[in-house]
Amino acid sequence: MSTTSHDVPIGSGWRRTDGRIGLRNHVIAFSTVALTDRITSLAAERVEGVLPICPAFQRGLRGADAELQANMIKAVIAHPNVGAALIVTHDRAAAESLQADCLELGKPIMVQPLIAGTGIQSVQDAMVAHLQRLKTEVTVDQKAALHLSDLTVALECGGSDATSALAANPAIGRFVDRLIAAGGTAIVSETAEFLGGEGVIRAQSQSEAIAQDILGYLRIEEQMMQSDGTDYRGVNPTPENIEAGLSTLTEKTMGAVCKIGSSSFAGALSFGERPHAAGLYFMHTPFFSPTSLTGMVLSGAQISLFAMGVYNPSGMPLAPTVKICGNPKTLSDWPDGIDLDVSGIIDGGSDYNDAANTILNLIGEIAVGKVTRAEEWHEGQIIIPFSQLPL
Repeated sequence: MSTTSHDVPIGSGWRRTDGRIGLRNHVIAFSTVALTDRITSLAAERVEGVLPICPAFQRGLRGADAELQANMIKAVIAHPNVGAALIVTHDRAAAESLQADCLELGKPIMVQPLIAGTGIQSVQDAMVAHLQRLKTEVTVDQKAALHLSDLTVALECGGSDATSALAANPAIGRFVDRLIAAGGTAIVSETAEFLGGEGVIRAQSQSEAIAQDILGYLRIEEQMMQSDGTDYRGVNPTPENIEAGLSTLTEKTMGAVCKIGSSSFAGALSFGERPHAAGLYFMHTPFFSPTSLTGMVLSGAQISLFAMGVYNPSGMPLAPTVKICGNPKTLSDWPDGIDLDVSGIIDGGSDYNDAANTILNLIGEIAVGKVTRAEEWHEGQIIIPFSQLPL
């Protein structure tokens, strides 16, 4: 298997009508508002193989918050890892609007307004029937070759410690360099965790304008963090980071930025915004890993690479999350929660190139059906950041 050429397939996936390839072909039961979460999850439990997506979305949002949630609802349905969807709304108007939005997606979709039903059991039974029908309609045999250039990869880290900077993050960075060279796309986020890394941003941006776009997000983040009178640079690292041996935010940041390798930023994205072309992108997100993963995956990432020092149970249901760790104690304590051991980088048994090769091979295996630990344990949430409470 080649580690550099995008002409050599690394696996296979499902080609969607918009040209993107899914690594998964999920049939989802998607509740678009918290009012319908419970009945949607109950129906999904009755149909084997259905993925419930019940993110407790709100009503009454206004302005930018309402627009963001509406866009993220559409992004869930359109995601390349989704092969078919039952969309559950509370009211008929929302159902009619989403039905119209889905006409161009070219995948089996059914929209059901809860309020149009007559009784909890009858509505749940109808949802089960819809899901069973969707399972028969989802495309199962029209797979396409998957190349590195088809991939959009989310880059995440959590529970950071010294081994994160020495092993897991730079191993991901070495893979990212190969991904970008082959015409693929990578997204890194968590704006607050780039504070202190401004020099790296300036050095690794394709233009001064791109650097300023990213630095602008950092300025916004730091102003927000200081709005309550607390200096964020004095309260991060978090308690588990400090316990693991990190002492300053800059120290933590310089370990985290290793995930981008030597690649240069091609642009800056708002939360959940899709990249306009291939390359490495910075996304403005909160530093809570389930939220940052949500933003990157809903922008189109089919898979996430998650570096960790101490164990972190984050994930995102729509996309496989690959947990990568170089801390021997964490690997010993959490053997059923981690996908890839890169501790050999620390003890001299392997190097970054070995780890990048293994990551590439593992993604190929995942593309043809290997289940990640996060998928096995159904880890992960969809969390969208809001600026104000609904009225």
